Amino acid sequence: MDNVATHGTTAGHGHAAGSQGHAHEHHELAFWEKYIFSQDHKVIGIQYAVTGLLFLLFGFTLMMIMRWQLAYPGRPIPLIGGMFGPDKAPGGIMLPEFYNMLGAMHGTIMVFMGVVPLAVGGFGNFVMPLQIGAPDMAFPNST
Repeated sequence: MDNVATHGTTAGHGHAAGSQGHAHEHHELAFWEKYIFSQDHKVIGIQYAVTGLLFLLFGFTLMMIMRWQLAYPGRPIPLIGGMFGPDKAPGGIMLPEFYNMLGAMHGTIMVFMGVVPLAVGGFGNFVMPLQIGAPDMAFPNST
């Protein structure tokens, strides 16, 4: 004879015989547990993707400032020209050294903080566990 469901549990749900249906209550995770300290590979992949897209937007902004200089040389940068200071853009007019700085920052941010995290972190964490049949992240649990 089997020992299945002989210790005060029902065969269908595995509840104790005296429980009144409260075992189905689920604990809702707090925002911090669900999104900041998540162990779900899909959430982690989305976090990488969103962060990578934000850095791509920042790199795009740097590129647009450089394009302003190419389109209108010697004219002040509108709206944000005064924010760069007199050593980089006196009177809002971009100096050549500042243009070179923007070019280096644009390239570095786009590649190392935008494209690589988006491709490796976002795509890799979201899709790769699904492709190999892994239930979750490789080694996240400390419990």
